[in-house]
Amino acid sequence: MNTNIFRAYDIRGNAEKDLDSSTIQKIGYALGLKVKKNNSNSIYIGYDSRLSCEQIKNNLIKGINAAGIKVLNLGLVPTPLVYYATKVADSPNGIMITGSHNPKDDNGLKMVINDNAISGNEIKDSVESLNEIPKNESEMVEDLDLQKKYIEEVISKIKLNNRMKVVLDAGNGAAGILAHSMFTALGHEVISINKDPDGNFPNHHPDPSKENNLVDIKNKMISTNADIGFAFDGDGDRVGLITNEGKSVIADKIIMLMAEFYLNQTKGPIVFDVKCSNQLPLLIRKFGGKPIMEKTGHFNIKKRIRETNAVMGGEMSGHIFINHDWYGFDDAIYSAVILTKIVSESNISASELVNRIPSMYATPELNLNIKEEEKFNLIEKFKSQMKFPNADINTIDGVRISIGNSWALMRASNTSSKLVFRFEGDTEDNLKQIKDLFESNFLRIFPDIQLDYD
Repeated sequence: MNTNIFRAYDIRGNAEKDLDSSTIQKIGYALGLKVKKNNSNSIYIGYDSRLSCEQIKNNLIKGINAAGIKVLNLGLVPTPLVYYATKVADSPNGIMITGSHNPKDDNGLKMVINDNAISGNEIKDSVESLNEIPKNESEMVEDLDLQKKYIEEVISKIKLNNRMKVVLDAGNGAAGILAHSMFTALGHEVISINKDPDGNFPNHHPDPSKENNLVDIKNKMISTNADIGFAFDGDGDRVGLITNEGKSVIADKIIMLMAEFYLNQTKGPIVFDVKCSNQLPLLIRKFGGKPIMEKTGHFNIKKRIRETNAVMGGEMSGHIFINHDWYGFDDAIYSAVILTKIVSESNISASELVNRIPSMYATPELNLNIKEEEKFNLIEKFKSQMKFPNADINTIDGVRISIGNSWALMRASNTSSKLVFRFEGDTEDNLKQIKDLFESNFLRIFPDIQLDYD
């Protein structure tokens, strides 16, 4: 068993090499025992469009049933539908089979037990200790469809005065059909591209944080003269925003738009990750909120929102968590609905609205490919040997160095074999200075590693 599949947020690995039938059945059995320990007798399962999902689902069911737990099968749905089920239906337990934005041959599990997100690390020991699981002769599975209920609840909460022309691009992931149905039910004119689920991802990879995956939607926005556009990741829990001018909006600006909207309704904390702009906490304070910086990762943001009863949260990857008059989980479709409402009520275009947000000079997220087993050790070595005199140093997640209004970040990805960097300054010169300073430290400490960013 490859123990690297047990991650800080979830379980993730190569579907063929790492997520074999024995491993998945043991994971299912271990999760079933956790469900039983919490005096529950059922668990929801959903899955995205990846080609390996059917086999993983069948093995997961075998393991869960062997623990005496019934499976409530939601079918091919976005991850938020699994989370939604645990909030409003019969069981507080759910598993989503998804590789999110990882390569198409990867897959994994996102897990909720007793209404709490659990990490792969939390079940690693119990899975490793299993030699074999009990034989189970009878299959306990019930098929359910909660999509109509989900759409009806959103419609009951969202009142719109202005309808818009909306372009949606699901990248052939799990969100396309439900997102199209949702926006149509709300009365918008909807144009969907790459809507149908296809685990080969024939048009582009479903990761809206990468500009090269947004070519289709940008072209469609311009050719149709649409008002607003949204791109989704493979399992529908991350959203990308495209303006009427066909320009993508960086995720911390999306969070700023939504923070202003929600803080005008209620005051409270807003949680964001270490990759976000310095402008975000300034805006949160301006509108009466309390900014809280947290480690990157949907798992970490969600837990902090719950601990602080935050109004909402978000992170640079495009996970948005709405906790005011919603359920606090990351939901790209619901976030897109709210963003459309914000723009429609502003009486100006999406591009004009985005241009009002204070800007800094910043890089996008930069990735450096590193061996999986080395990435955390590299972070620790950097911490011990870095030299940043007169800097404010934050180490809650990697290293974030702040000097004046400029900052630099390096952290280890928890979902892939990468180091993640981002740099920001209040002027182009200050951005260059902080980036050069950080990179010179890196190259001094690691002279054999070239900074060839993805």
